[in-house]
Amino acid sequence: MSSSLPFSLLLLGGLGLVSCARPQVSTPTRSVVIEALKQQPDVALASEVPLEKREYGPGKPYAVPTLTPYAGPRKPLKNIILLIGDGMGPAQVTGGLIANRGQLYLQQAQATGLSITANQYGKITDSAASATAMATGHKTYNGAIGMDSLGHSFRSIMWDARAQGKSTGLVVACELPDATPACFAVNHPNRQDLEIIARKFLEAPIDFMYGGGLKFFTQRQDRVDLLAQWRAKGYQVATTPQQARALTSPKAVALLADNGPTRMPARTAAYMELGFDKALELLGKNEKGFFLMVEGSQIDDAGHFNDTSYNVQEVLDFDQQVGKAFRFAAQNGETLVIVTADHETGGYSVVGGSSQTGKVSGRFTTTHHSAVVVPVFAYGNGSELFTGLYENTEIYHRLKQVMSPHN
Repeated sequence: MSSSLPFSLLLLGGLGLVSCARPQVSTPTRSVVIEALKQQPDVALASEVPLEKREYGPGKPYAVPTLTPYAGPRKPLKNIILLIGDGMGPAQVTGGLIANRGQLYLQQAQATGLSITANQYGKITDSAASATAMATGHKTYNGAIGMDSLGHSFRSIMWDARAQGKSTGLVVACELPDATPACFAVNHPNRQDLEIIARKFLEAPIDFMYGGGLKFFTQRQDRVDLLAQWRAKGYQVATTPQQARALTSPKAVALLADNGPTRMPARTAAYMELGFDKALELLGKNEKGFFLMVEGSQIDDAGHFNDTSYNVQEVLDFDQQVGKAFRFAAQNGETLVIVTADHETGGYSVVGGSSQTGKVSGRFTTTHHSAVVVPVFAYGNGSELFTGLYENTEIYHRLKQVMSPHN
């Protein structure tokens, strides 16, 4: 083969696209084509994307001590903690793993699986359709909160937990009426109607609520103060971290930002830790147990913004909440922890990095969601049921199975 052939002709020949009317050229092997491709400029590197959006680190890692799983007598399942990393696909987990020097709490899961996230019509899902699937066991259209296109409303698993006498809670790093938490609380045809959804939260089967979105409850177009209505229903209300720390009632709502909480690192790990710790403290007072959903909401935002540094920081913050949940389950032997995602965001790929330095280089293929299957990690009582590759509706059905009094 002539070494003077241009790359375009070389590649076309490799793909079998060179016209037969041209002089015969021997077809290059696959390895030659791949090596030639490697020499071409990296489109992403040649773009104007700022370095901090393409690379993370090195940052300061956190220690991940080895957890000792509960090994005592088999106990009935009492508590369920479902953690949803919004937008967290396999590559996002990989980025976090490299950034924290090769260690994540997620690695200590006792069972793993994969979830298929497509919506009712086989299309790429949004958070509303996917959260509806996990909360109710029904596929639906994008934008639907616990409903389908025919107007049927579906019962959230939080109602099932309440029917068993359990307490319920939501801890999120977004607005409380946002899609994912809303699907566990209410039914509504359009996720964009945040003020209507906020009002519906007053009748939701949720005891403890922690997140942002205060303005949808206090600065409303109808000028109704929903916080006053919550107080009238017997809920304690907090709008500052100091007030949230002082909550003592299992029925409480903490809204600590007008919109969504700020991103990492400005938000700091203290935000989610306060909500999670307070949820365990207050919901744990119920002898019949609790169902708690915790969302790492802004992994998704980082994917939409195509920001590798932001993405890694949010994954690491989420993983530390996973560690808190795993430790809780390891100590009591009556808790199941499920960690998964509603979908992947950004078509993300880790293209470089070092577990020795914690540096991560990433690229994105879209500013939207993708169809990539997402991981499922399980720890504790009943975790063995969550292996395999399955539709996201199975999260609901398998949780129902382990919650069954006859299980």
